[in-house]
Amino acid sequence: MNKDILKEIGLSEYESDIYLSLLQNGEMSAYALAEKTGMYRQATYDSLNRLMEKGFVSAVKEGKSQLFKSVNPEIILNYLNEKTESFKQIMPNLNRIQKKSKSQIIVETYKGKDVLGIYFKDVINVLKDGGELMCTAVDEGLAYFGSKSWRTIIEQYKRDMLKQGIKERVIIKKGGDKLFTKGTTTYRTIPNKYFNPNPTTIYGDTISLFIFGNPCNLIIIRSKEVAESYRKQFELMWRLTKPER
Repeated sequence: MNKDILKEIGLSEYESDIYLSLLQNGEMSAYALAEKTGMYRQATYDSLNRLMEKGFVSAVKEGKSQLFKSVNPEIILNYLNEKTESFKQIMPNLNRIQKKSKSQIIVETYKGKDVLGIYFKDVINVLKDGGELMCTAVDEGLAYFGSKSWRTIIEQYKRDMLKQGIKERVIIKKGGDKLFTKGTTTYRTIPNKYFNPNPTTIYGDTISLFIFGNPCNLIIIRSKEVAESYRKQFELMWRLTKPER
């Protein structure tokens, strides 16, 4: 069994081994678990205590011996679902706290073939209630015609953008490809000698820097103040560029 799933919900390597051993073998003593998993006895006790605190394992007395058994996975699933629902209830307060922290700057970096999908999903998530994206500058043909999987991602973004009512102002090089001609995207052109093939986009309180290459890189910066400064630079550049005819 792939233990990565158990790790994703908060179990360590040792805790995952113990929980799976109890599922497979039923009630066991700490000594038997240590023998079964090849762990030191103290590490076994420590892991068992943490598993009991998390609600994955329970202890039972059998004479003078203490045995441990795994909790039914269905019960754990219900417990995790309850925690998720509880977290949803405090989400509005958490979001308000984050918005009040004006000086906070969050920087996220991504690398590899999935960065375009990550970028578009982030745009849709940030502007899910509508809004405007500003992009300077981009060679849309480079992304669209460079990969079949990227074309699929772009087409999905087109549909999502129209559905969410997202507006775009995009600066492209003179003669460059325009992919978003049916929606609410407005283009302006810049002379080729001033064109930067690595696009910078501003949406909400987010700035994304996309760097084409092998592999491609994506840098996402979340800061209201930084986004406002980039937005001012974009507005200046927008006034200096020519409307696309």
